[in-house]
Amino acid sequence: MEPVKIGILNLMQNKLETMQNFQAALGNDVELKFYYSATRYVNRQLDSRITENMKPLDLNEVKNLDGFIITGSPVEKLDFPEVTYADEINQLIDLLDRLNIPQLYVCWGAMAALNRLYNIDKKILPHKVFGVFQNQIINNSKLLNDISDNFPAPHARYAEMSHEQIENTKGLEVKAISKNGLFTLIESKVKHQAFIFSHLEYQRYGLDGEYQREIASHKVKDARPASNYYSPLDHKPMFSWKQTQLSFYQNWLETVTEHKLTTC
Repeated sequence: MEPVKIGILNLMQNKLETMQNFQAALGNDVELKFYYSATRYVNRQLDSRITENMKPLDLNEVKNLDGFIITGSPVEKLDFPEVTYADEINQLIDLLDRLNIPQLYVCWGAMAALNRLYNIDKKILPHKVFGVFQNQIINNSKLLNDISDNFPAPHARYAEMSHEQIENTKGLEVKAISKNGLFTLIESKVKHQAFIFSHLEYQRYGLDGEYQREIASHKVKDARPASNYYSPLDHKPMFSWKQTQLSFYQNWLETVTEHKLTTC
């Protein structure tokens, strides 16, 4: 069988690093097609390294893919209609929903999809959740096979979805929550949709790079380093979620492969 084809809409600010993160997390036995927002970058110059490795999103290509990932984006504090490329994202989410190929929505991508598909509201947290936290498995999931309970995972976000609305939505099930009671993984009971709020795709220095960018931007007041992340011995970043990352993304790829085999 030919390799599964995964589309990835890369909405992160650090696009090249994000591309490399997913390449490392998903491995070499998969064909990855990276896209950037077509509407966000109209009449804007992009780094040639981006245009050489990614294409503007083309909805006509999505039907030829076996699975799709929408990444996070640093727009959590904005209401969904305020995001300049919201219409494009909604069209993509609607198309993926109709095709029902395996979908993985990451961080803000998960928020946007839960809002679009299930009308779940987003709320801004009192402060940024930033660090590596333990995560409790509360319902069985194929995506969490070979991952131990209280697994470590990096979180970096300013917002959370309504717990009450999620609990009252019959088509959704919470699979894992973080130690501080925030969502880690939610899945649809009837569709091939998974919503992960952890940046499990981050490599060892991802959280540190995010912290350094916040300091350099001068836009983030009281920027703080990630919790539970730096070694107490040498104060360097620890990659405590590496095995969790590999297991989770391989599990997701297995669900994509299974779906591809049943639809061939």
